[in-house]
Amino acid sequence: MSSVNMDEPRPLGERLGRYRLKRLLGSGGMGAVYLAEDGNGHRVAIKVIHSRLSGQDEFRERFRREVTAARRVRPFCTAPVLDADTGGDPLYLVTEFVPGPTLEDVVVRNGPLRGADLDGLAVGVATALSAIHAAGVVHRDLKPANILLSPYGPRVIDFGIARTLATDGAMTKTGQSMGTPSFMAPEGLTGRPITEAADVFTWGCVVAWAGTGALPFPGRNVGEILYRTVHGEPRLDGLAEPMRGLVARALAKEPHLRPTAPDLLRELTGDPNPARSARTTAPSGPQRPSFASDGRTRLLTRGRRRLVPPLVVLAATAVVAGTAYSLWPDGDGSAPGLSTTLFRDDFSDRTSGWKEGGFDDYYHRYEKSGYVVSVDSTLPFDTAEAPVPTSTGNLAIEAAVRVDSTNPDDEGGLYCEGAGHQRVDVMLARNGFITIRRASLTDMRDLIRSSTPAARPATTVRLRVDCRKDGGGTSVRAWVNGRSTVSTVVTDIGETEETGLVAGRPGRPYAPPATVAFFDDVVVGRP
Repeated sequence: MSSVNMDEPRPLGERLGRYRLKRLLGSGGMGAVYLAEDGNGHRVAIKVIHSRLSGQDEFRERFRREVTAARRVRPFCTAPVLDADTGGDPLYLVTEFVPGPTLEDVVVRNGPLRGADLDGLAVGVATALSAIHAAGVVHRDLKPANILLSPYGPRVIDFGIARTLATDGAMTKTGQSMGTPSFMAPEGLTGRPITEAADVFTWGCVVAWAGTGALPFPGRNVGEILYRTVHGEPRLDGLAEPMRGLVARALAKEPHLRPTAPDLLRELTGDPNPARSARTTAPSGPQRPSFASDGRTRLLTRGRRRLVPPLVVLAATAVVAGTAYSLWPDGDGSAPGLSTTLFRDDFSDRTSGWKEGGFDDYYHRYEKSGYVVSVDSTLPFDTAEAPVPTSTGNLAIEAAVRVDSTNPDDEGGLYCEGAGHQRVDVMLARNGFITIRRASLTDMRDLIRSSTPAARPATTVRLRVDCRKDGGGTSVRAWVNGRSTVSTVVTDIGETEETGLVAGRPGRPYAPPATVAFFDDVVVGRP
């Protein structure tokens, strides 16, 4: 590409906002991607848009829309958007830096993926598409170069030409097909509307290529590839059943005949409700990918067949219900439903009412597409009150909870508070144990602790807490991933007046490092 179309690389060390450019990672038609660091030394990836595009009002509007759309996408199988400048010069997008080679690099260097490796890729990419589509976005440029094989599983990146489903197509000029020809759906080549089904077709192309090393619609030139994509049957030699059959259905010419991304997950996991059997998240500890004896990176290493073994689901994740949780026995089933929902928040909107404040390692704020409470103070806990309009009476609160700090006794949890700042905390420790604790500004006392870990260490769980009036006390009961875990009756706190999030560090006030607890998908209601 000539210098007319592509900017010269920006000088390393240059600052864009609060980020310092460290290394050029790559460049393409829309911009260049740099490894950068923020003021705290955290690594990020910055996509800087070429000036020939950023000078176009139409493009700036599309870029603004795409950043807004990308922020809505659940982050666990993508590179989440952390920051952006949609009005300055240059335009740029900041995402989490995802270490690892691209799928293209791995297959070109080491050959096709086999067995559980291919299964894990298929689940991971289908999971990402489920999250993307749930946010109302079509990726439109899914390809092996846009799939990173991180230590925690596949991550789909580069929403550079994604668009929201709500747009009317006016942002794409006539004659400008968007996407990579070898991995485009027939409707994208013939001028028909582009929907989520186009990404499913591309998923089939990617899985076929990853499993065989060959395109499903090969050709000696671009024209022949495009003709076969629109009119020919896919070549799937080398793909074993049942993956071959699922890929073939994904490559149907007519969009309405293809499975949806959640349908793919249902077949891949062998479960009619993958959100139930695939509750997991990327582990917060440094779990490295394993390597086969020939040096190939293995996405996953054990088991075969449902279509995908349980450990594949553990590593990859399913998102039909919108959040990922640790795979752990569910006991007798889900926690009881709510009679009334008072409040619900996925933290996608920073104006939703949660307070932000603090300094250094002592703060609570919207962060990482969720909400983070960090404690390093003379108090062994910090709370964040849920902004619930009506919160007096019997209450239930549930949320995705994870302890990100490394001390095994550090905690994140949920609380109910009565009169005089008398609180009951239900705490998940990083080591997986659950504790119900009586707490106030001057005293903390453990009431009951689970006899065994209720969750795997350092994983995200769905924690539910019910606080109900029970005679002269308050009945407190906790569920972890739908499994009833601990319960007790607490006296002298009165009727519940407040509920929210809490991070704790029992036994070590004002001792570094800080306790850091992450929360997402909070629901408050009446039990």
